[in-house]
Amino acid sequence: MSSFKKTVKIALVEKGWSQRELARQMGITVSYLQDLLNGNRNSSERKQQIKDLLSISREH
Repeated sequence: MSSFKKTVKIALVEKGWSQRELARQMGITVSYLQDLLNGNRNSSERKQQIKDLLSISREH
C-alpha cells in the first residue's frame, strides 16, 4: 500500500468520512478515487484536492 493511500485512509477515519463521501465531495466516482489511491491514475490536481479536503499537510 502506498504511503499516500495509508495517509488518506487515516485521514478519512479521523474525519469520519468514507471513500464514498470523499468522492462525493470531489465530484468524482468512487472507482476513480480508488484508481487514484491505488496509483492506477495520476492526477496531481486531484491528489491536491484530496489533501485539501482532508486537511493533509504532508504524506506520512
